[in-house]
Amino acid sequence: MKIFINNLNFSYNGSFSLKDINEHIGAGEFTAFVGPNGSGKSTLLKCIDRILIPDNGEILFNDQDISNYSREKVAKIIAYVPQNEGNIYPVTVFDAVLLGRKPYVNWAPSKNDFDKTAEVIEKLDLEDIALKEIYKLSGGQRQRVYIARALAQEPKVLLLDEPTANLDLRHQLEVLEILKLLSEKGITIIIAIHDLNMAVKFCSKFIMLNEGEIFATGGKEIITSGNIKKLYRVKVKIINEDGEIIIIPLSNNDKPMKLALA
Repeated sequence: MKIFINNLNFSYNGSFSLKDINEHIGAGEFTAFVGPNGSGKSTLLKCIDRILIPDNGEILFNDQDISNYSREKVAKIIAYVPQNEGNIYPVTVFDAVLLGRKPYVNWAPSKNDFDKTAEVIEKLDLEDIALKEIYKLSGGQRQRVYIARALAQEPKVLLLDEPTANLDLRHQLEVLEILKLLSEKGITIIIAIHDLNMAVKFCSKFIMLNEGEIFATGGKEIITSGNIKKLYRVKVKIINEDGEIIIIPLSNNDKPMKLALA
């Protein structure tokens, strides 16, 4: 599903958080919103999902203005995974993922709803904890459950705010590989992410945000040391080996930063 964002503005208490956002995201693109804290990444995700209502401007899905959609219709098109879930209720992993089927349930979940839930649980390697209650899980395990719940919605657009923030390296890779595969199957995926190396490894498009405005947009060609320095105010060295980009932060003396080990 294609997304068109036209002349979008959003403000909190009279102070603009998003200013004149104009962007097009193609169907099946795996897009990363990148930028420093407070740049507007999460706010833009929430505007796309209609959690926040823009001051003005429009968001079109395949030329249809989503402001005309009911909340139920939006839920059948878009799934959103926040960075922090908030309250954690005493439900099992299976039941939490089954909640993703809510837009399709009339009275009680059908066999198809249960089958879709089991399929997603298997895909995200949650079978061993399917009957555990969520509050007993680690932060990383809960994050995978919330992603599974979103996938159970069978969305055409998947929005994720820092989806790898609480995951160990192995599960970061697994989740992003799953998201990349889903994008290749036609789902439009947008993530807000701080880890630039993970972003350039998996994403096909990058929208750099700074102070509520689009700083740069495009493919890997915009991942330059100059753009990163302007955006984050840090120097980096970029290594490109056979199309694989590696970003290395530099200290003030232009040497790679080292961690102090005890």
